[in-house]
Amino acid sequence: MVANVETMFSAKETPWHKLGIVTDGVLTSADAIVKAGLDWTVQLRELFYTTDSLQTYVQAPTHYATVRDSDNSCLGVVGNRYTPIQNSEAFDFMDALVDSGEAKYETAGSLANGKIVWILMRLDELQENSFQADSIIPYVLLSNSHDGSSALKVTMTPVRVVCQNTLRLALNKASQQFSMRHTSGISGKVQQARDTLGFVAKYYDEFQREVEQLINQEVTSSQFNDIVEKLFPRPSDEDMEKPRTANNYDLVVSNITKNWNGELHKGTAWGVINAINSYELWQQKVRGNKLERQARKFIADDQYLTSRVQKLVKAL
Repeated sequence: MVANVETMFSAKETPWHKLGIVTDGVLTSADAIVKAGLDWTVQLRELFYTTDSLQTYVQAPTHYATVRDSDNSCLGVVGNRYTPIQNSEAFDFMDALVDSGEAKYETAGSLANGKIVWILMRLDELQENSFQADSIIPYVLLSNSHDGSSALKVTMTPVRVVCQNTLRLALNKASQQFSMRHTSGISGKVQQARDTLGFVAKYYDEFQREVEQLINQEVTSSQFNDIVEKLFPRPSDEDMEKPRTANNYDLVVSNITKNWNGELHKGTAWGVINAINSYELWQQKVRGNKLERQARKFIADDQYLTSRVQKLVKAL
């Protein structure tokens, strides 16, 4: 397993499918939790530190270690109000989201040696949105940390079929994310899951309206070039004389322009957003392992360029 992606299954090719086991089809929670290597629990254990003389151990009065039972690995250090949310509870919550034990999971796995887990579920209950031969499939991503670094989060994750891009647009009338802190477990919180589904449906209704507006908003080639310049200002003439700087800049502009020219909706604000989104997901240079970086950006909802270009097209 490469770098920080510890375990994973995928029912289809994803931006990081090479890091896990690709199955023949979508799975129920009972199958997914095993295929993803998430069939383990986390316990709180007492935490001790040594004195200056290193001769005695003192128990930390307000903190505990989160320890995975399968291999006794320490995943993090948390306060005394922290309640672990087990992987099985996370799957149960997602099952309850659709009022069925037959929820279909396409991807699940863990990062950073088990510190972060995620579950991606396709919502067949919500209608797939189609915009002039451009289809968007509604997904919900659940992510959870076992090291105290973040709350459990349920995030709307629209996937564009034509390119498998994830497009998380900020909407004025609907929230994109729901979170639950680790101060109490989620076992039995079926009503909260039901409420979450209503929140999910509202987001996708607003998402459809937003996309329709973006498709109807014309963007000229000159405006597109201005947006690219704002996102990636051209280096000074002096710096452009340096081959490495010039080549890097030209490659960025070339990739984005190719995306724009090949867009189903070239000439619209929706086309601009997708041209930049494709660059951010697939072509942008990153340090370290590229697939790992994509996984982290996907789970952390880190689409900085996509968020910026959404604001820029709205300002036209």
